[in-house]
Amino acid sequence: MKQIYIFRLCMLTIIVLLLCSKDLMLTNGRDTNYVIVISGNASETERKAAHEFQRLLALSSTVELPIMTDDQKERRYEIVIGYTNRDIPQTVGDLKSDGFTIQTGEKKLFIQGGTGKGCLYGVYTFFEIYLGYRCYSSSVFKYPSLERVTVPAGILDTQIPVNIYRNIFYEVADDPFYRDWHKLKNYKEPDWGMFVHTFDRLVPEETYFDAHPEYYALVNGKRVRNQAPLIPSFPAQLCLTNPDVLRIVVDTLSKMMKEKPEALYWSVSQGDSSFEDSFACTCDNCAALDAASNSPSGSIITFVNQVAQHFPDKIISTLAYLYSRKAPQVVKPAPNVNIMLCTIECDRHYPIEADTTAGAFRYDFDNWSRLTDNFILWDYTIQFSNLLAQFPNLRVLQPNLQYFVRNGVSSHFQQGNISKGGEWCELRPYLIAKLLWNPDIDVQAVMTDFLEGYYEEAAPYIAQYIELMHDELEKSGLKLSISGNPADHSEEGFLRSELMVQYETFFNEAEKLVLDKPEVLERVQTARLPLTFSLFEIAKRNGIVETRVFENKDGTVRVRPEVLEKLEEFHELCNKIGVRFLAEGHTTPNQYCERMKSFFVNISNK
Repeated sequence: MKQIYIFRLCMLTIIVLLLCSKDLMLTNGRDTNYVIVISGNASETERKAAHEFQRLLALSSTVELPIMTDDQKERRYEIVIGYTNRDIPQTVGDLKSDGFTIQTGEKKLFIQGGTGKGCLYGVYTFFEIYLGYRCYSSSVFKYPSLERVTVPAGILDTQIPVNIYRNIFYEVADDPFYRDWHKLKNYKEPDWGMFVHTFDRLVPEETYFDAHPEYYALVNGKRVRNQAPLIPSFPAQLCLTNPDVLRIVVDTLSKMMKEKPEALYWSVSQGDSSFEDSFACTCDNCAALDAASNSPSGSIITFVNQVAQHFPDKIISTLAYLYSRKAPQVVKPAPNVNIMLCTIECDRHYPIEADTTAGAFRYDFDNWSRLTDNFILWDYTIQFSNLLAQFPNLRVLQPNLQYFVRNGVSSHFQQGNISKGGEWCELRPYLIAKLLWNPDIDVQAVMTDFLEGYYEEAAPYIAQYIELMHDELEKSGLKLSISGNPADHSEEGFLRSELMVQYETFFNEAEKLVLDKPEVLERVQTARLPLTFSLFEIAKRNGIVETRVFENKDGTVRVRPEVLEKLEEFHELCNKIGVRFLAEGHTTPNQYCERMKSFFVNISNK
């Protein structure tokens, strides 16, 4: 009798606990009491959010929730997405465009969002934070297999991003699902009509130069067709005080805006250049404006302001880049003029705020900040001269973003590698995306979560590799340049011979742990490519004294056989994973490996 009594008491206790629990069991893995509810007038984003909730939940539980509209009878068990006639537990304020709130109450789950993609972002955040889903890359999406899907009671999670524009220039972010999961924008989206370096598109050289050279910059006494005769990809700058140039730009923009009326941002900006020297127009009128403002930005801002007057309902964006980075002293950007301020001259071995060599940039940033708060901060996150090179800048990503946000920047363009491949082409954009949404995240915890999910059992060795590289860079005191070379750090820096040997050991051990997982093994081998690339680049600078690459056999110098094998493996893997370029916009893996073979042959024949 006593055992029966104890059993009944235990069962009663369990029943009471279940009845008192406010946790929501969305499904037991086989069936559900829940339905998804949207408004009968739901927006396109709200409808997509509802269908995405339905699709994602079915991945874990195989249960597909029905979707109904709020004009149907209210049920006890509902997942309410978007704004409906259902009463939400706690009303929140303005969610802006991309903000959202996730709430639970009375057996219901509520996800509401702002006027943009907030509702969709809320759904994705719910699955990431509360159910453990992860989107590590455009091809690696992980989710748990759940016998039952339970949501904790008392959720009140409202998020409004500090940064209203969050754009990362990485190939992975071209994938629409990845981009939305990580709450990113894209310059190809409807908001943008034209995006940077637009002078030549607005006043094309091939159309106007022969008949009207006066439309283009006067440099060293001549109207310049392009900035450098040997580099035609850098078109001419414009004469910004020529009234016909203003007329042509306004007319061209007017036609374009009729074709893309939804676009808000239109760039009227200088052509690209690899030179810090000014290619601005030096005619008397342009020179006078620049002299008065003590910067070539004087004529640029004057011109862009004039363009902006014609389009008061649009935002006209321009660059503060290389020769135009210095803020003007006289003219001020109009309210509907946006400044894209670029950090291209800054190094990445220290945070910009603490780097003594970045003082000139900070000075210019402060001066622009006094003139306007309509900013997009354009930062650079990789080594463009060598996209596969090791570039240990992960520790400066957070302090740099926090510095910009503290100083009023809420729009960011983070330029990485738009070509497929490159060093940490999954990890780095993942971290940046998280930081753009919330600059104060625990970045170490986020990185650990990524490494463990993406590299699985190999993660501890990958983590040691990352930490050692960063530690050694900091110890060396050497600068980390976006236009540098691995050989710059091969004598006293983080790519010294003994460290390269240690890195190789980390990867050898990492690969052993995932030999039975081909997909994960390939990810580890891909992470190893920069190590091999750096060895080749160091050998190119050091020549035959680089004994890790060359050996002397009976007075004859030759390439070590294992290095030739490395080159073949490097070539094969680059092509397999789709690496397009090894430097910004040029040098394919095929071209690079052919050049390395020629280099090895030439060295061996000497």
